[in-house]
Amino acid sequence: MESTRPVNRRQFLTDAGKVAAVASVGLTAASAKRVLGANERMRVGVIGPGLRGFNVLIRGGLQRIDNVDLVAVADIYEGWRERGIEAAQLTYEKAKGYDHYKKLLDAKDKDKLDAVVIATPEHSHCRMVLDALDAGFDVYCEKPMTHTVEEAKQVVAANKKANRIIQVGTQRRSIDVYQQAAKIAQAGQIGKITQVRAFWYRNSKNDSPQWRYYIPEEASEKNLNWKEFLGTAPDRPFDLKRYFQWRCYWDYSMGIASDLMIHQVDATNMVLGSTAPKSVFAMGSTLRWTKDLDPDRETPDTWNTLIDYGSFQFNYSSCFSNEHYELGEQFLGTDGTIEIEKEGATLRVFPEAEKIRSIAEVPELEVRSKDPNGAKSHLENFLGCCRTRKRPNCTEVDGYYGVIAAHMAVRSFFEGKRVTWDAENEVEVV
Repeated sequence: MESTRPVNRRQFLTDAGKVAAVASVGLTAASAKRVLGANERMRVGVIGPGLRGFNVLIRGGLQRIDNVDLVAVADIYEGWRERGIEAAQLTYEKAKGYDHYKKLLDAKDKDKLDAVVIATPEHSHCRMVLDALDAGFDVYCEKPMTHTVEEAKQVVAANKKANRIIQVGTQRRSIDVYQQAAKIAQAGQIGKITQVRAFWYRNSKNDSPQWRYYIPEEASEKNLNWKEFLGTAPDRPFDLKRYFQWRCYWDYSMGIASDLMIHQVDATNMVLGSTAPKSVFAMGSTLRWTKDLDPDRETPDTWNTLIDYGSFQFNYSSCFSNEHYELGEQFLGTDGTIEIEKEGATLRVFPEAEKIRSIAEVPELEVRSKDPNGAKSHLENFLGCCRTRKRPNCTEVDGYYGVIAAHMAVRSFFEGKRVTWDAENEVEVV
C-alpha cells in the first residue's frame, strides 16, 4: 500500500493556523449598487471561465437563464479568456475580457455590473471574494468557499460589514429531492437519525487519471500569468500540470475532501440542520494512481472519513478505482431510511419493519428529481436573491461549516489522529 503524504506538509499545517495575506482588504465600497427590478436584466461577470466556469456556469447556466447578460470575463490564461469572451458575445456582443480579475472589478463601467461568479482554483477564492465584496458586488463562489478555515472566517466577517448576497456552489441545496429529504428528516418522519453514510466513487483507464484535465497545446508561460496563479501559495517554477490539474496538489486543493466530500457534508448539514463537527478522523492513500502511473500526484485517490456531529455520525468513503456504486447519501433513522442516489437523481424512503418502528406511518416514497445536477437551479436561486435580497440557499456561513469539516479531515490525515473542533474559540485542536 502506498501512503500519500504531501511534499509541503509543514506549509499546510502552518497555513492552517494563520490568517492569509488577503486579510488586509478593507470594505469601503460595498454599499452603493443599483436596485434591480423583477424583470430588469442582470449584468454578470465571470472570473475563471475554465472547464467548470465555461461548460457548467456559462454555457449550462448563465446563458440559459432569462434576463441575464454575461457582460465580462476575466482569466489569467489567454486561451480560456478568449474562449469566454467569444461565448459571452454570442448573447451580449459588447462583452469584455480582462487578464486579471481586479480589472474586471475595477472597470470604469463597474456600476453597470451587478454580480460576479468565481470559478477559479480554491486557493484563490478568498482574496477574490473579499475583493469582490470590497467593490460592492454580490458573489457566487464555487466550492469550497476557501482553502483554509481562517480564510473562511475572513469571508464571514467581511460580509457582516458588506451585507452582500453570497452563494457557495454546493448545489445540492437547490435540488428538489434534497429539499424534500430535509422536510422528511426534520419532521421526524423516519425517527431519530444517528448515522449518515455518503460515498462518491469514480474510475477511468490507466492513461486518464482522475483530475488530470486536458492541457491545451498552446498554453505556455507567455500566455499564462503564473505568478498570479500562485497567489498566496508557495513559490514554484512554472508547471502546466500544476496550473491545469491543480486538484492533484496540496498547495491549491484539499483533494477529495474539498472536491467531492464537501458537497455531501453540506447536503447533510442542510438535511439535518447540522453545522460544525465535534471531531473528525480521516485517512487517505494513493492506491489507484500510484507512482508508476502518475508520478507527482500528491492528493490521495482513496479517502475515508468519520465525522462526529454529536447527535449523529457521518461516514464517508471515496475512491477512484471503481464506480459501480457511483455516489449517494443514506440517512439512517430509527423508523426509516432516506436514500438519495446519483447526485439527487432519485430519493427513496424505506420504512423499518413495522414490529420495530415507534412511528405507525412512515412514508414509503420513490421520487425522481426534476433537476438532478442542480447547477442551473443554484445559479437561478443566487440571481433571484440578488434581486429580492433574500437569503440564498447556501450562504457564506454554510460555506464556512463545509470548509471546517473538509479542512479538519485533511488535518487529521496529515497528523494521523482525530481532530476536534473548539466551538467557543472556533479553532481546530489536535
